[in-house]
Amino acid sequence: MPTSRLKKLGFALVATGLLLGLAEIGLRIATRELGKATISNALVQRHVEQGAMAFDPDLGWVRSDVPNPGLGINADGFRYGEVQREKPEGTWRGFTFGDSQTYGAGSESDQTYTAVAERSLRSSLGMGEELQLINTGISGYTSLQVLRLIETRILDWDPDLLVVDCRTHDSAKDGELPRIGGPEAKMQGLLWHSRLYYVLRFWIERLRPQHARPMHASSLDANSAEFKARFGNHDAIAELAEERGVDVLFVDYPIWEGEGVTCLAPPEELPPGVPVARACAALQASGRHPGELFLDNNHLSVEGNRIVGEALALAIRENAQVR
Repeated sequence: MPTSRLKKLGFALVATGLLLGLAEIGLRIATRELGKATISNALVQRHVEQGAMAFDPDLGWVRSDVPNPGLGINADGFRYGEVQREKPEGTWRGFTFGDSQTYGAGSESDQTYTAVAERSLRSSLGMGEELQLINTGISGYTSLQVLRLIETRILDWDPDLLVVDCRTHDSAKDGELPRIGGPEAKMQGLLWHSRLYYVLRFWIERLRPQHARPMHASSLDANSAEFKARFGNHDAIAELAEERGVDVLFVDYPIWEGEGVTCLAPPEELPPGVPVARACAALQASGRHPGELFLDNNHLSVEGNRIVGEALALAIRENAQVR
């Protein structure tokens, strides 16, 4: 290649690099939190913007602003009071898993359905701090991230029960996150910190409305092959729990759609033989308009959290070995 062409190519590469660098700097100044909140739903975005998320090679992202007493988040990233990893003798310990519905976006930490269920169980069973129901919910988490969270971190906490509130069609297969310890994690880590990458991704997702929020039960409409291809990891979670001798319970993931409440993890789609907390039925039976039960499409109001929490407590009393 002639020297002049090499110089032009080199100049073009340097100029492109400078332009991208300037764009990245400008976006970091103008959109401080965009790299941490690419979901279009306004409430979820405001929720994520309350605190920083950090890249994690196993889980995709975790909270970095820990502890955060204002949000009720402890040093381990749980939305719960400080708790020691080693379980005291005579203590029963459960964990709830899921996305921002479990976390309780828009609600105080003591208003989440996990907190409501813990208070209900302690009262009905005559137990105090020896009963723990710990909220691990993080915005955007899929069943794959929940599976990895359980197998890489939570099993070390000696859980007695795993409560999973994830959509059954969340498309969260093993290839959608870097393999644990794999080289892909380094590239994912670099992209995580790039505002330019997230701006481009945000607008691409805006052009693909079938992948955007809000969530709809109609997204379940697909042929059997398509549905199987995007099914989540509930079976794997149930199998892992059985292998480790831990109870597991699913929540049927209620949402507000149209004029009613619909499930995005209907019991008939969940692994057979695993108990289900019937949150949808409890919300429907309340007689309240969905607008009183939800802040938006899938985030529960204080009253919605109360109803789901009581339904969860009932399911735990009926199905788990609480001692």
